[in-house]
Amino acid sequence: MNPDFSLTTNSILTKVSELAENRLQRREDLELLIDTAIKQNKISLLKELSFHAKFSDGLLRVVQKKESTVDEAYFLKATEEYKNSIEKVRTVLEELLINASEFFNSVLTEKYLQLSQVSLANLNSLCSDLSYLKLFFNDLRNING
Repeated sequence: MNPDFSLTTNSILTKVSELAENRLQRREDLELLIDTAIKQNKISLLKELSFHAKFSDGLLRVVQKKESTVDEAYFLKATEEYKNSIEKVRTVLEELLINASEFFNSVLTEKYLQLSQVSLANLNSLCSDLSYLKLFFNDLRNING
C-alpha cells in the first residue's frame, strides 16, 4: 500500500478482498458497512468493529476445534470469551447502524442482530470478513506509522 492511499469504500474493499484472497463471504454487506462508516465519519468505530470481529473469529476457531488435549477450564473460558466478544461485535455494529438508512439498518439487523441460529451463523461469517478488514487497518497503521 502506498502512503497516498485514500480511504474510499472501493479502495478499502479492494485491499481487503486481496488480503482475503477473494474469499469474502459477505462482501456486499462489508461494502455497505465500510461505506456507511466513511459517510458518517465513523472510521474509528469501523476499526473497533474489525478488532472485536477478528478476536471473536479467532475464539470461534478455538471453540470449534475443541481438541481432547485442551483443558476443559480453558475451553469453558474460551467459550465465555467468545460469547462476550460476539456481544461486543453486535453492540458496535448496532452503533454503526444508528444513522444508516432505515432500509439498510433493517436488513442488517434482521440478517445479523436477531437472536437466532441463522443470524449468529451470518454474524460469524461477517466476523470472518471483518477480520481481514482488521488486517487492512494493521497494514495501514504500519505504513503510516
